[in-house]
Amino acid sequence: MEEKTFVENILRVNPDIVYCSPLFRTFETAKKVKEILKIYRNSEISIETVDILSEANPGDVVGWYKELIKKESGKNILIVAHNINFNPIWSYFYQDDSQKITNLEIVKLPTYKIENELDKWILSAINQLGLDVQEAMNNYKLDDAARYVLSFVDKLNNRYIRRSRRRFWAAGLDEDKLSAYNILFDVLENYVKIFAPFAPFLAEDIYLKLQKFKDTDVVD
Repeated sequence: MEEKTFVENILRVNPDIVYCSPLFRTFETAKKVKEILKIYRNSEISIETVDILSEANPGDVVGWYKELIKKESGKNILIVAHNINFNPIWSYFYQDDSQKITNLEIVKLPTYKIENELDKWILSAINQLGLDVQEAMNNYKLDDAARYVLSFVDKLNNRYIRRSRRRFWAAGLDEDKLSAYNILFDVLENYVKIFAPFAPFLAEDIYLKLQKFKDTDVVD
């Protein structure tokens, strides 16, 4: 991974804590992350080594991840490990064995099961939006980047929200309804970050309002 890209990705994640395996390469990467955050954000983060993240000892990594979600609730967690550790988590929460995490890839791991195909589609769309906007802006094609940002509103409103209305309005709070609310929250939170360069004050206002919902039962 290029140094510039690595730094950009770490600053985008902006972790509060790093978990890694005790193996040399992953621990050195974790120390590099800590150094980057100290230089660019003047923030000190802690590094926790966990044996279960060792490539030679995968263990029940899904069970460990579930406990980690509860323990570090409300924090941005960066996990530095190997494919053998991430893929079981990915398969369990996405209920999909066909897609695997590749080397040097930085992804956001889910904290709830994602089984609905519409949920998977909108998550893929917001991820692709981020990549497209980043590439356009790196090439100084600001008009293309702005067009990508605006066109996503149609996907979110007319395709995802409209087709998920029955799930939002369903009685009770089953897993499917909870997943729909969580997905919508995650997508909105990422979307305001993506369009922040174009409308910083509006993006900040919406983002801060969204953070208030993190304390409610809907997204816990």
